[in-house]
Formats: sequence, structure tokens, C-alpha cells
Amino acid sequence: MIVLDRSLLTPRLRLEPVTPALARAAGAGQAAFADVIGADAPSDWCDSSLGLVARSLTHVWGPEPAPTRAIAIHRAEGVVVGDVRFEPTLRPGRAYEIGYGVAKSRRRQGYAVEAVSAVIDWLFEDAGAETIIAGCDQRNLASVRTLRRLGFWLDSNPGQTFWWTLDPELRSPTRA
Repeated sequence: MIVLDRSLLTPRLRLEPVTPALARAAGAGQAAFADVIGADAPSDWCDSSLGLVARSLTHVWGPEPAPTRAIAIHRAEGVVVGDVRFEPTLRPGRAYEIGYGVAKSRRRQGYAVEAVSAVIDWLFEDAGAETIIAGCDQRNLASVRTLRRLGFWLDSNPGQTFWWTLDPELRSPTRA
């Protein structure tokens, strides 16, 4: 299985895969995390995401821990703006689930679309994904807009959760 072992670059962002060293630093707190990643880590992002980063490695792909999250860093400013989670699902075929978070101070600026789009490209082109799914609360209109903009199609809506799906053939050519 191919794992994300390099940075992904977009016009504004650098996405760094969470390594074991970075996960340990996240577990040690905001200052240690910022030091290891080499970027400022704002409190509004750390408060909601740092604990998730500390637990974001998996052994699903083999004996070595593999990243299941990438940290989005603003290239010009050297500041963490968010993160993208990706991991294989239990669905048949090569299906992945994706999720994302953006610092409150950085929302409504297109960072989620830009970061998630880069990870989606990597999943389809390098990791061999056949399908990508994402879930969001039906009341989270910002996530609904983001997923639609990325080319996802509504698959089901049990309870309060909308489940979205994306495959290479359905993906809109006008992304981000």
C-alpha cells in the first residue's frame, strides 16, 4: 500500500503528513508541535485538533505506522491553517474516508477546498483510491458547500449525517 511520505503543495499551502515524531510532538502540546512542524500553530486550531493529530497514525497498511492526516500550513505565512484526515474504509474496493478541519480564524477563505483537493488528487493518482467518502452533519452548511465544490455527490442521509461519495469519473473538472 502506498502511503503519503512527502509534502503536497498547492498555490497557498504545504500539506505535511503526520509522522510518528510529529504525532508525539502533538501529544506533548502546542509548543512542541509547532517546533517540530516548523510553523506557528494557532490556539484555535490546536484546541480542536491537536489531540487528533497525536492519535493520527494507523497500522492498517502494515507493521509500520502510516500517516492518516496531513497538516495544512500557509506557505507564505508559516502558520497552520488546518488538517485533512484520510484512511481506508471497510467498504469493498479501494475506498477511503476523508475529513478536514480549518482553524476558526481561517474559515471562509477556501483553505478546506484547496487542502482537501490536494489530498484527493494524491489518493486517486498515487494511492489507487477508487472511491472517496465523506460525512458531515446535515446542519453544517459550510461542509455541504465544501464537499459539493470538491465534486462529491450525496450518497445517503441516515439520521443527522449526510454521506457523500466521489470517484474519478464523477469528479468535476472545475475544482477548487
